[in-house]
Amino acid sequence: MSDELSKKAQETLKAMFDDLEGINVDEIQSSGITIRTGNKLIKLEVVMEEPITIENEIREEFRLRLREKLQEIKVRLNVKITEMVEMTSRIRMEAERKETDLKNQLKLSAPMPEVNFDLAKRGLSVLKGRDRGELIWLVRAVYAPKFVNQKPIEPKYAKKLLTNIIILVRTTGQKVTEVSTRQVHGLEYFSHYHQQRPDCWGNYRYAKDWKVPADILKIARDSEAVLENVNTGSVANQSPRGLPRRATLEQHVETPRRTANRRDSGDEVEMSTEHTRTGVGTTATDGDVWTT
Repeated sequence: MSDELSKKAQETLKAMFDDLEGINVDEIQSSGITIRTGNKLIKLEVVMEEPITIENEIREEFRLRLREKLQEIKVRLNVKITEMVEMTSRIRMEAERKETDLKNQLKLSAPMPEVNFDLAKRGLSVLKGRDRGELIWLVRAVYAPKFVNQKPIEPKYAKKLLTNIIILVRTTGQKVTEVSTRQVHGLEYFSHYHQQRPDCWGNYRYAKDWKVPADILKIARDSEAVLENVNTGSVANQSPRGLPRRATLEQHVETPRRTANRRDSGDEVEMSTEHTRTGVGTTATDGDVWTT
């Protein structure tokens, strides 16, 4: 575009220069002289032309002066045309830059996805993040450890560990960049056995892409299920705030003898499906050590 504009400017400039070069002093002829005296007008006409040396000298001098002026005009025209081309090029480049920026913004911007009422009832909500194209998804969940190294925790004790939490899923564009557990109030990182700010998920690999909001909900529910097992081989926090210490937790892992004794005493407690607690239980058995 710039080369085309420059070529067009040069063509226009050449045409103007050709017009200027076409000015010929010799074509300037006197058609007569008019003299006014009082209320009388005297007109003298040319009846014959005869070369006069002095006239030739005047014409030559005038020709030189005119050529100098024409050259000055050419230089000025050339400067103006060049400035005009440069200014037009700058305007075009700025317009193209703004157009490119706008396209990039539109490409990177993330329109707010539609979270319908059904998804909201299932605990899903979404808000815009700080970075361009970033979305933060919040899913209501329950921290409910049921196993230690795949060995079941005593149901009655496991019930005391239930805690309402938020699973935060951060996305940029269609990519999932973070899945972490958060407190219901304040959205600070939720303290539990695998919390490393953000969470250590062990061998679990959450999906890295999403297409529809239901995909985010599935990621959160899968992550919630992973938290049901406390893997002591990858425990990051031995004493999470508000939860029993690891040693205390291991004391309440089911063994054949404990299971038999519990059944003999009729102390069989089923896990509740209605998670309504806002924190951990406060009625730990004697000897249990809970971190505050």
